[in-house]
Order: sequence, then C-alpha cells, then structure tokens
Amino acid sequence: MQQWHGLEWEFSPLSRSCQYMDLTLTLSGRTIQSTLFEKPQNLYLYLPPHSSHPKGPLQSLIYGNILRIHRLCSSPRDVHKHTRSFFHRLINHGHDNTILTPLFRRATNNALTYMSCSKDEHDTHQQTKQSKTDHTIFLHLQYHPQDPTARELQQIWQETIATPPNDTPLSHLQNIDGINIPVRSLTIAYSRPPNLRNQFSIRNIKNRGRAVSSYLP
Repeated sequence: MQQWHGLEWEFSPLSRSCQYMDLTLTLSGRTIQSTLFEKPQNLYLYLPPHSSHPKGPLQSLIYGNILRIHRLCSSPRDVHKHTRSFFHRLINHGHDNTILTPLFRRATNNALTYMSCSKDEHDTHQQTKQSKTDHTIFLHLQYHPQDPTARELQQIWQETIATPPNDTPLSHLQNIDGINIPVRSLTIAYSRPPNLRNQFSIRNIKNRGRAVSSYLP
C-alpha cells in the first residue's frame, strides 16, 4: 500500500467512532450519531468588536454557526455544549454579552425554524429569495466607520429614487422599449479596505503552470 503513487498511508485500529471533515461520526446501535469535530490547534480568530467592519458580519457569523451546530449535532446536549463554547469564545474576543445574547436567541429560533421545515418549504423559500434577487440592484462600497450607515443610505435610496414623494416610483417607470424597470430594492454590499495582510502577503501568481490533473496518468 505504501508504494501506491508514493503516498504515505497511516492506518488505525477499527473503531466505532471517526473524524471526517468537521464531524465526529459514531456508531450507536443501528444509528450514526454526529457532532462537531474541532481541531485542538484551532485559534478561533473571530473579528474583535473594535475591528473596522460593519455590524452585518457578526450577525451572519452567529446565525450561520448556530445553524451549522443544529444541523450537524445529533444530540441536544452537544448542541448546547457547542453553542455555549461559541458564545464564550466571542466573549473572550471582547464582544459584549448584552449584544451577543439577543443575537444568539434570534439565531437559535432561526435554526429551530429551519430544522422544522420540510424540503418543499426550503425549496419555496429559495425560490422566493431568488425572485427578490432578480429585482435587486447592488451598491458596492468599501466600508468606513465614518461613512453614512447602511440604514441612512437605504433611506436616501427610498426617498430619492425608489419611491420619491409626489413622483412616480422607480418600478413604475419604463425604459425606451416600454418595459417597466424591474428594480424594487437596493442591497449595499460592503468590502473591507486593504490591510497589512494585503501588503505583506501579496498573492499575485501570474504564471500558474500546468494544471494538477495534467500530471496524473
């Protein structure tokens, strides 16, 4: 086996439990139980609260990870354990308990609602989201904490373009072909400004050479 394509293989004794990707899978009777597998050397380098980022990434991080915990953990005890660990890691990074607690509650309710939905309901929800995206334009901005907030920009959009007072809404206007303009909402997409990593870890590979697959027989 060690001669196969020059790879070094490591073998372990048969076990009823194994790690696969970010999961620990365990045979329990006729069922397979799953929970999160977290590497001991994981530093959990979440964004600190003083970082120059909009508020959205923190909420997205919490909602996404809480949903991940609920989907991948078979046992409610493991769900509670990993949720608690996640909360305290954010606290250790300097986040405020009074800000995190309501976010965790809403994220948990969101995860429970998601888990209770059928596949058809998920498909319908995805189609609805896609339909909204088809009528959305995106404003790409580099984030700066002293710029107008996303809420203020949305208010300006509504009052001057989308639904200006005493004037025709944007979605009721027609283009030169007589077709209504299919824009009903604005999404503000922030990008972060360049940081020290961009200056000291520049990745600009011009000559990538042959594809990896070209070396295989």
